[in-house]
Amino acid sequence: MPRSVLSLAVFAALLATPVFAARPLDGWGGYKFGMSPDAARAVPGQVFGPYSAKNLWNENKGAMGAKKQSMVYGLGWALNLFFDSYEKLNEVSLENERNSSRGDCEKNFLSILGQLEKSYGGFSPVNPQRKRVDTDTPPTSLEWRAQGASRYQFAVVSYEDEYAFVWKARRTVAGNFVDVAATWASKPDDPSAPCLTDIDYQGK
Repeated sequence: MPRSVLSLAVFAALLATPVFAARPLDGWGGYKFGMSPDAARAVPGQVFGPYSAKNLWNENKGAMGAKKQSMVYGLGWALNLFFDSYEKLNEVSLENERNSSRGDCEKNFLSILGQLEKSYGGFSPVNPQRKRVDTDTPPTSLEWRAQGASRYQFAVVSYEDEYAFVWKARRTVAGNFVDVAATWASKPDDPSAPCLTDIDYQGK
């Protein structure tokens, strides 16, 4: 094959290969790590309740919550901002809770994971794999699975009369990270139970 034709073929292959956007992981939307509460409150689109400078344990870790849900990926999410002892934004939390089957909860997690992957690239499991040990309290198993360019973890926690199923993955960029997780707890054959999905951005 002539060199010019080979070069064109390589170039075409590169164009056909999915390339993830190099979006910086410096917060979420207009909420950037390091912002003061006043600066975060000034970001257009949300109205926040009062700022609390201490958490439930009386630590100098502030927080404030949005008064309305944020629409992300077609779902409504509760938005909460958290600040360090210097009143600098270091965590953005998005939570969505709705009733669903266990299968639909997993599908929702995988859908959100796929959307986040488009922005940040492949995600990875957070914890090592482990087999269930009946003597653990509570007995827990954890396995790694894959979807697209990402891997994620699936954990099963056994309680006396029900199970908790947890899916989780993390993407780390320059010391900051975003976690996506979903939890569904009930009897495995229950047709509907709360599915809690979290997207959590944390800055160093």
